[in-house]
Amino acid sequence: MAEENSAEVKQKTGFDFKIVLAGLVIFLVAMGASYFILHSLIAPLVPEEINQPAKVLTGNLVSLGEFTTNVTDVAGTRFLKAEVYVEVTDKKTTQSLDEYMPVMQDSVLTILSSKTVADLDVRSRDNLKEEIRVDLNHKVGKNAIKSVYFTSFIMQ
Repeated sequence: MAEENSAEVKQKTGFDFKIVLAGLVIFLVAMGASYFILHSLIAPLVPEEINQPAKVLTGNLVSLGEFTTNVTDVAGTRFLKAEVYVEVTDKKTTQSLDEYMPVMQDSVLTILSSKTVADLDVRSRDNLKEEIRVDLNHKVGKNAIKSVYFTSFIMQ
């Protein structure tokens, strides 16, 4: 009789792996189901632009030079120093822009000198680039300039 009691005690003191295994299976099934449900709900909300490749530069950059001008200010004591590059559509355009270089430099200088300190702020810089691009394309007579870049922009 003593031997039967000790055998029962040994069976009851053992760790039951069936409960742990069942819990692990339920946890993994729940995690997998939640992943697929959330993935199917969020996928339509993600814009498709993310999958498109980034805009690649063509490498046809033309330097318009460095510009130093006074900034329109109440006290009139501020100035701007900027170096401007433009990206053109192709290599032929790069060579033909040399003829228009004084006109383009004058346009950029006129636009930069007409701006206030608020217009030259970092938040407005894209608007300034777009204004320069549109004006230069108008002066050249075709849509030869794709973008405008500032490699140096110091305002004091």
